[in-house]
Amino acid sequence: MRLVTFLPKNSEPHIGLAVGEWDKWEYILDLNQAAQKEGITNFPPEMVRFIEICGEFQGEIWNFANQIYSDAKSYIKKNQSQTQLIYKPAEVKLLAPLQPRLLRDFIAFRGHIKRTRANRGMQVAKEWDFLPAYYNGNNLAVIGPEEEVEYGQYLLAQEGQIKKFQTEKLDYEAEIGYVIGKAGKNISRTEAKNHLFGVTIFNDVSIRDLQLLVMNVGLGPGFGKDWANVLGPCIVTADEFGEPGSNRVTVKVNGQERLNNTYQGLVNSPILEPGEKTHWSFEEIVEFVSYNQKIYPGEVWGSGTISGGCELEQGQNARYLKPGDVVEIAIEDIGVLRNKIV
Repeated sequence: MRLVTFLPKNSEPHIGLAVGEWDKWEYILDLNQAAQKEGITNFPPEMVRFIEICGEFQGEIWNFANQIYSDAKSYIKKNQSQTQLIYKPAEVKLLAPLQPRLLRDFIAFRGHIKRTRANRGMQVAKEWDFLPAYYNGNNLAVIGPEEEVEYGQYLLAQEGQIKKFQTEKLDYEAEIGYVIGKAGKNISRTEAKNHLFGVTIFNDVSIRDLQLLVMNVGLGPGFGKDWANVLGPCIVTADEFGEPGSNRVTVKVNGQERLNNTYQGLVNSPILEPGEKTHWSFEEIVEFVSYNQKIYPGEVWGSGTISGGCELEQGQNARYLKPGDVVEIAIEDIGVLRNKIV
């Protein structure tokens, strides 16, 4: 199932189904209106509540939505005249598929951290192999597809003055966003998949010059990350997406390709040495995080930048973003996440 949050004309945000190929949707079906039409009065008003109810892929609400999705062509044909039920994608505004309850961002790919550290004359910290490290992002600064990303600005106190700066190193980051569907604590990796609702694309936009400065303090990326977290264009439920492997990951800036490889090809980066751990899997991450804390439906966990999925890795050859640039991150079988820098 491919779920979206969208804004119909003159209405509050609704939950919808995206119908069509993963990179070329034909229709958006309004599930809130469909439920009202069928007399279902307890249909959830927003996505986190939908996930709470449907996180185990069963029950009245899930069965209702899944039945429509499974036979979408017949449903569209039957209800084609219902103008507030079926839309062309261009007729609605897509929002972030959910406003996460909590946003965690991991650094799960060795190829990414190995390149970025090598560019600064450093090695991967031995502690990377000890646990899947993460920081908590700003879940209140989440935007969606086609929304504008403000060019990074920041303040520094220097020489007794407060000075204004504009970034010279604005970066995109291509990540998978794992959407948690079921609460739990102390979850084994063999049970971890039962807690995954689905996946989305996460562009962890970063002010690199500020990020690296802040991290010298010793308390995470802070200001360099918290201002813009982009999710979308949809959530593909775990029962449909399966395990990432041969899915192609592409990044384009102004239509120019910056990355094009399979997920598995990027994970197994040629920069890695034989025997090195390539990445932390979702199952491993769930086991480590849930060991001493409860996880909840509606959390989003960024995988960390997929190896090759940012400009920081390019070192002196990095082509950082400028105002007016349009960034497109596509992950096969999820969708295309497009945003303009202003």
